[in-house]
Amino acid sequence: MIIYKEVLEKLKEAGFSTTRLRNEKIIPEGTIQNIRQGKMINLKTVNTICNLLKCQPGDILEHIPDESDILE
Repeated sequence: MIIYKEVLEKLKEAGFSTTRLRNEKIIPEGTIQNIRQGKMINLKTVNTICNLLKCQPGDILEHIPDESDILE
């Protein structure tokens, strides 16, 4: 399972409120909702967030294995 490490909070601290993200078409509303709900987002969005925050994916994402993720 992939979890987000306070992505929206970090973006807000960097000056990118959800309103700004939507209005400037940086990240679509549906994707913002997916982040809030812990759903998957695409790598293009991860790349955008990392560019905005000047960080690496590991700074905003964490992988926590669960039984359904283990391949036999």
